[in-house]
Amino acid sequence: MSTLALLVVLLCAGFSLAVIFGLGYLVSRRPQLKGPVMVSLTAAMALVALLAWVTQAGTPSDGAGHGRPVTPTVRTGR
Repeated sequence: MSTLALLVVLLCAGFSLAVIFGLGYLVSRRPQLKGPVMVSLTAAMALVALLAWVTQAGTPSDGAGHGRPVTPTVRTGR
């Protein structure tokens, strides 16, 4: 993963955590809204799913990987 992609993922995670904590705080301030913990946990699970999807976007789906043989590349001539 490149440095720029890692920076984007970290900024996305930081912003999402701020939104999650803000959402949990706002929901806890209003007693008529039930389940502030459930709202925060749902948002955290959505964040984890998004980050897993983003970080897996650059990995190859076929070819060399765990348990797969690597075909050597032979270069001849120029």
